[in-house]
Formats: sequence, C-alpha cells, structure tokens
Amino acid sequence: MDLKGYKLVFEDDFNGPCLDLEKWSHRAQGPRRCGFNSEDAVRVENGNLIIRYDYRDGKYGKGWYAGMIRAKKEFLKGYFEIKCICNDPLESKFWSAFWVQAGNPYVAASCGGVNGAEIDILEAFRTPEGYPGAQSNIHCAGYHDGSESQGLRSQCVAFKKLEDCYTAYHTYGLEWTDEVYRFYIDGKCVGVSAWAEGVSTVAEELIVSLELPGELPEDNGLHGEFVVDYVRVYQKED
Repeated sequence: MDLKGYKLVFEDDFNGPCLDLEKWSHRAQGPRRCGFNSEDAVRVENGNLIIRYDYRDGKYGKGWYAGMIRAKKEFLKGYFEIKCICNDPLESKFWSAFWVQAGNPYVAASCGGVNGAEIDILEAFRTPEGYPGAQSNIHCAGYHDGSESQGLRSQCVAFKKLEDCYTAYHTYGLEWTDEVYRFYIDGKCVGVSAWAEGVSTVAEELIVSLELPGELPEDNGLHGEFVVDYVRVYQKED
C-alpha cells in the first residue's frame, strides 16, 4: 500500500495501562446473538489490545462473553489498517472483526450504500473445509434496480487463505476513496469494489470486535483472544 499523499489522523498502539477512553468507547453492550458484549472482556496488556471470549458468570449473568469497541471519532474515506492476531473460530465460531459502519446501512435510507454501508475490512473466518483465512465484505440496502430495493444484500469482495492468521500478526487494510474500496492484506491489494450503488459518502464508525456467533458453542470450557498490536487511520492531505 502506497501511503504517499496520506497523513496519519488516528493511531493507537495500545502501549498504555488500559484502553484509552479518550480515543475509544465500548460499543453494543449487553445481549448480542448467543451471549453478551461486556467492557470487562476488553483489556490492554503488553502493548496489545486484547478482546477475550469465554463462558462465565458475568455482569449480565451466566453466559458467553466477548467485547466490542469503537473509535470516538468517525471517518469519511481514508486508509484504515489493523495489525493483529485473529481468534481461531474453529470450535467456538467466535470471529475477529475490523469494520466501519454508518448509522443506516441495513434500511432503504442506505440508498445502495452511498448514504452508508457496513464495510468489513477483516472478518476472520474458516472456509467450509476448515482452512483459515480472512474475508472482506460489504453490506447495504435500498437499491435502485426496481426489484428488491428495500432488502439487505451483501458482497464478499475477497477471501484469502492465511495458514497462520490465528497464530501470527498480519495487517489488514481498507482504502476508501471517492470511487472504490480497496482491501489489503500485508500491504497487498486482495480485492476492489464499488458495490452496490457506489461508495459511502457519509462518515462512519470504526469498530474492533470479537463477534459472538448465532449458535451456542457446545463446550463451555472454550476460550480465546483477539490480539491487536495497532489501529491506524490515514487521510488525504489537503
């Protein structure tokens, strides 16, 4: 990824004693899918942000817990990058995610994404055959094609197999321009899209999360972590 013409406008290397609440806030606290998001699933340790999932008797009662944070500043366009070790979703189905989201991507007001989309820079899934990898997706509603104008649709822009993405650091990035979204892994472009009616033209939230699955894991003894070295945002210089 060539960052010529860009300047760094947001950065967290997670080198402090705890999550910097001047930069971040906890998001979507409480019930979510098979369990709960809770701020005590998020910690900063040894220069990393760590989001943990486990089954415990916590703030919202007994159940599965994970966490989600959002940057307090919203962003319109730029280059967004995370360096991280993803949680392995093989047994529990909890997956690591780095994404941006507008306020209305799932309804007709999205206008096919131009008035806001969900753009998943990283979703760490396994293939149906069990191979580890990273996926990039776009979700929006409100199309202008005259058929299913109100319904939510999704596009998988890229899936890259990464044998060590659950044990080693990689970088995952999005360049969001006036024309397209470009998705990157370790600085190399893996997918380009302007789906559906064009790129988002509104500021969006920047989110880091360990996502709870829709179905309950069978083994209550499972646990795992999403480990983040840094998050950075660059925007074009004036």
